[in-house]
Amino acid sequence: MKKYFVILFLVIVCQLFSKDPYIGYWEMPDGKVVIEIKKVNQEYVGYVRWLKDLVYPEGDPMEGIEQIDRKNPDSSLRNRKVMGLQVVGGLKLNKQETSLVDGWIYDSWNGKKYYGSAKEIDGKTLSLKGSIDPWGILGYSMKVKRVELSTLK
Repeated sequence: MKKYFVILFLVIVCQLFSKDPYIGYWEMPDGKVVIEIKKVNQEYVGYVRWLKDLVYPEGDPMEGIEQIDRKNPDSSLRNRKVMGLQVVGGLKLNKQETSLVDGWIYDSWNGKKYYGSAKEIDGKTLSLKGSIDPWGILGYSMKVKRVELSTLK
């Protein structure tokens, strides 16, 4: 009986210390958006969880209105709110378990969807890449920083 408690204890300790480096809240380089990346089944997905400007700023044709997915190429989706919008999907660990691959990244500011990948740089930084080609040759990488939502204003 004592043996089972020791095994159970070890399993719990291993779970606590094997934190998934991709799960969490990530601030985009411009500081205007935070996405939450979480694991659903065997895929990583991301949702907008914080916007510096929840409403369109002064001078914008939609000034004062909560930001929506207005540049989506599908006109039936243009009224979706940006807050809570899924902007990352389908990412899976590669065979070496060193990065996330084969997913997509959606940029609601221009209404475009890109092939997506991510790689941990350190415990506080991810390299997030969106590409127009599936091999990641023609794309843009950005470093996103881990944040706590409670610290944002």
